[in-house]
Amino acid sequence: MANRTRDEVIYTRVDHTLMREFEKQKSESGYKSNADFIDYLLRVNRGKQIDGVTLKEFTKVMNDVSYELKKQGVNINQMARNINAYPDLASKTSFDFYQRKYQQLENTVLMLYEKVVS
Repeated sequence: MANRTRDEVIYTRVDHTLMREFEKQKSESGYKSNADFIDYLLRVNRGKQIDGVTLKEFTKVMNDVSYELKKQGVNINQMARNINAYPDLASKTSFDFYQRKYQQLENTVLMLYEKVVS
């Protein structure tokens, strides 16, 4: 880390279990000093830095969202093809199936979005 002025002190009391967990996470993160590790934790908490676990979860959810959006695109293309191929037969009842499928996909995408946001 860069040269910084550290003139404030934080005192806290913890039990042995919490202290061991703190030291374990600090060593796994690669930071040597408590101050640098706490700075890292604050950056992660503010969302300015993503740790490996959060990034892995985020990537999985975004892959799920991408898959669902592709499925929506396929359904929209099928509807457009049917409308263009059979313009006289295009009616609301002929596309009820697609409307239900689109609603299911939209609900799935919204559920995945909530996972990302929370």
